[in-house]
Amino acid sequence: MKKVAKLVIIDKDKKYLLLYRNDHPVFGNDPDLPGGTLEGLESTLETMIREVQEEVGILVDKDAVEEIYSGVEYSAHGTSYSLFITQLIDRPTVNISWEHASYDWQGRASFLAKARGASDTYMHMVGETLTKMGL
Repeated sequence: MKKVAKLVIIDKDKKYLLLYRNDHPVFGNDPDLPGGTLEGLESTLETMIREVQEEVGILVDKDAVEEIYSGVEYSAHGTSYSLFITQLIDRPTVNISWEHASYDWQGRASFLAKARGASDTYMHMVGETLTKMGL
């Protein structure tokens, strides 16, 4: 079973980091979060930490994140989704990889609207999970 783990990053001003894909073959330039697919015997936490560093250059403290969703309900193909969240005391420097064309920091309402409007069901899960939790 394919497993995907991503991270919601909220800065000190309550802005959410939102990435935009770089002409993805399925999702075009849709909104996205840093994270990706499990490799080998990694845990979802290890995957998320590795992928966030690779995709945006941010080193994640494993003790400063919380897993807020894990399941397959949003996937049409049985992919297991894991979603983590962290709130940082500063806004980190973002160095995006080739996988993303750009990024910005969004307020909560705009971030949730873009997540819900994305083609990727992972982002739909993000919008619904954060809304249910009031985050």
